[in-house]
Amino acid sequence: MSTWSLDEDESPRGRRRERRQQRLLRQGDQEELNLVSMIDVFAVLVFFLLVSASVGALKLKVFGLDLPAPGAAAAVAPVPPVVRLLPDAIWVEAAPAPLRQLPRTAQGHDLAGLSALLVQAKQAAPAQQQITLLVDAEVSYDEVVQVMETLRRTPVALRRIGLPAELFPQIALGDVERRT
Repeated sequence: MSTWSLDEDESPRGRRRERRQQRLLRQGDQEELNLVSMIDVFAVLVFFLLVSASVGALKLKVFGLDLPAPGAAAAVAPVPPVVRLLPDAIWVEAAPAPLRQLPRTAQGHDLAGLSALLVQAKQAAPAQQQITLLVDAEVSYDEVVQVMETLRRTPVALRRIGLPAELFPQIALGDVERRT
């Protein structure tokens, strides 16, 4: 009965390794790189790169993205007007006019003045659909709703002269940043 030793030199695996090393020493130190298999791998990689590039270009067409030419100047989108609703005033930042403050009166916020400023902003940029409303935490919900209606609706008299029924239908709502 023969017993196998766990010693690496006496095991069949160890003997095979030793024979392989001796064979490599007899052949010489020059190892050759198998270029044929490497070219096969690169050919497959090129195929997948081309397919993925064409799929990426197809996705751009599906989304309807028209990328500008390399030398074309980028068009700057107009900045949407920003209305800050505070307990004591309304601040309006719109394109044709500088930053304006509409102070609160005894009857409440000046919604007519706000509407006039928004009409000017709409006439300056008729394609603009968005507006940002920033609300202070101390403003009542009723006042917020009234201001939002003023942002959205065009006065009836101005609809007759050609303005759309909705001034700014897309209203982004946020919190006023507290300054200390």
